[in-house]
Amino acid sequence: MIDYLSLSKVTALHCDEILDAAKHVVKSGWYLQGGENQKFESAYAKYVGTDYCIGCANGLDALTIIFRSYIEMGVLCPGDEVIVPANTYIATILSITENGLVPVLCEPLFESLEIDDSKIEGLISARTKAVCIVHLYGRLAYSSRIGDICEEYGLLLVEDNAQAHGCCTPESVKTGALGDAAGHSFYPGKNLGALGDGGAITTNNPVLAEIARAMANYGSKEKYVFDYCGRNSRLDEIQAAILAVKLKYLDQDNMHRKQIAEYYY
Repeated sequence: MIDYLSLSKVTALHCDEILDAAKHVVKSGWYLQGGENQKFESAYAKYVGTDYCIGCANGLDALTIIFRSYIEMGVLCPGDEVIVPANTYIATILSITENGLVPVLCEPLFESLEIDDSKIEGLISARTKAVCIVHLYGRLAYSSRIGDICEEYGLLLVEDNAQAHGCCTPESVKTGALGDAAGHSFYPGKNLGALGDGGAITTNNPVLAEIARAMANYGSKEKYVFDYCGRNSRLDEIQAAILAVKLKYLDQDNMHRKQIAEYYY
């Protein structure tokens, strides 16, 4: 029996460094919102190609916080519509509905199973305020046509980058840096996976980044001062340290996955 995905084998590739990183955090006595988060956020923002990265508890929270932050900014309001691929995982939909927004389902392309950019424009109504693309199965969902549609109609472009860490356009722009903001998941089964739950938000918008960071910390920018009705959604220091190790090898590991996949074609 060959395991479909052996997480123990994935971890074993960099086991010594992972154990050293975890041991360092344990011995430090600092387990939340410390140096390891700052180190990983900086490294991941640089890797993706954005100005800001905010660690959070999981991929669902990342997307939920993005939409909630846009509501706080007055860019979105409950009842607004978000066009989203019909075949995405439920987490994408939950991030929309949890904020009182309305998901509008767009069918995928048969060939790639990514959102069909020829169908997006026909779904736009007076209430449409955003398009949320999902880079499913490690493939690129973005197209220049999607970018042009969002620009023409003044729509936000949000990326769900839970399954495509390291994927990029032919121009070498990575997923997570193609839209206004992106949510990332580091669930253990992802190609950049933690040893537990984890997530992040990437963006070039300083206002969104500031609000999103506060939202992930109970809505607080300053201790015991709460500007927003936020949530407790933080990437812990051990997971951040482990992700910083695995990030160094992401491109190499992606190539290894591609080589394995070629055996099945």
